[in-house]
Amino acid sequence: MLKLLRFIYHLPNFLKLAWRLFWDQRIPVYLKFIPLIFGVISVVFFVLYYIMPVDFWPDFLPLGRLDDPIVPVLIIFIPGLYLFTKACPREIVLEHAERIDEERRSRRIFFRF
Repeated sequence: MLKLLRFIYHLPNFLKLAWRLFWDQRIPVYLKFIPLIFGVISVVFFVLYYIMPVDFWPDFLPLGRLDDPIVPVLIIFIPGLYLFTKACPREIVLEHAERIDEERRSRRIFFRF
């Protein structure tokens, strides 16, 4: 349970990191196909569910028809982004991660007493 909460806590920063890496000109174009391919696959699963609404797994979130398409996105797209960030040059990833951390810390200073 703690790992899931940690994952949820860091997910916005991870998505921001992947977004910045995707638009960074120093990242080779062939690496940018990784999130695109995984994104297309997850969208295909999303569309297939609405064309053919078969309950692939028992509902674990009480969201009705919305929870089944969310699961393929989490199972397919997020690992694709993880693979993309691991394939990117380490120094560029660290540069963006440090910048995101600095932005996060500068926003939190307003809430300290």
